[in-house]
Amino acid sequence: MLNRINFLSLAVDDFARARDFYRDVLGMTVQTDADYGPGGRWIFMAIPGADTMLHFCARDEVTVKSGTPALCLVCDDADKEAARLREAGITIHSGPDTAPWDPTVRWVMIQDSESNLILLQSSQTEGA
Repeated sequence: MLNRINFLSLAVDDFARARDFYRDVLGMTVQTDADYGPGGRWIFMAIPGADTMLHFCARDEVTVKSGTPALCLVCDDADKEAARLREAGITIHSGPDTAPWDPTVRWVMIQDSESNLILLQSSQTEGA
């Protein structure tokens, strides 16, 4: 029986810059930050209270189709999160808007420090 996803790999160009963005802007915690092989880094980030981690890898190790989110996250309120991020100087790529796939979902798309598209969504039915 499967229990959970351990981690998802996200392509980055600058490991320290990505770590700082996900820690300082999105509020994740650093689970591991260690050297890994010649010139490599082994960085895992976690959302407080969640089991699944985010792992940074070199850009050439993961491919995501252009215009497609590399990561989808759930937040309490997409509109409030968009406003908070905008105030922090983060450019909103698109949204916030009502999701065409579900009228109870609000979403916003941002670009992280590594040019990955990140979808943030909230649902009126989340946790219900």
